[in-house]
Amino acid sequence: MLETKNDTITLAFAQPQNKCSIGVGAIIRKQNQILLVQEANGPVRYSWAFPAGLLQENETIQAGITREIQEEIGVDSQYKSIIFFGQQPQSRWGKQDFYFGCEVEIFKDEFKICQNELLDCKWWNIDQIHQLALTPITRIGLPFIL
Repeated sequence: MLETKNDTITLAFAQPQNKCSIGVGAIIRKQNQILLVQEANGPVRYSWAFPAGLLQENETIQAGITREIQEEIGVDSQYKSIIFFGQQPQSRWGKQDFYFGCEVEIFKDEFKICQNELLDCKWWNIDQIHQLALTPITRIGLPFIL
């Protein structure tokens, strides 16, 4: 269940076994470039994606996206806004996945990637992104950011 309060959206776990997951992805821009990470695991291994992850219990989108960026690429960030909302009927966790693509600002360009989750982190020119092997949810978000 999603609860809204004071301009924040929080995922509330009403049942122990949820039928969906809530993901957040960071849209990080620098001039005509977008920051993407290369996945290290599962069926999306080697695919490029927005830095992303799942919200934890009772975590806001704002808190979740800044936590995920810190965990995945080791930089501090600031949430700006939601750019797009996407849905995958069957995610890699076996649940329906709802996904918020969020505009985020980062404060440095020196990345320390989480090697358990990622192979690489790289700035891509906007005109190169369509040529990449992208995760499905990243491809869904492209029309909203290009």
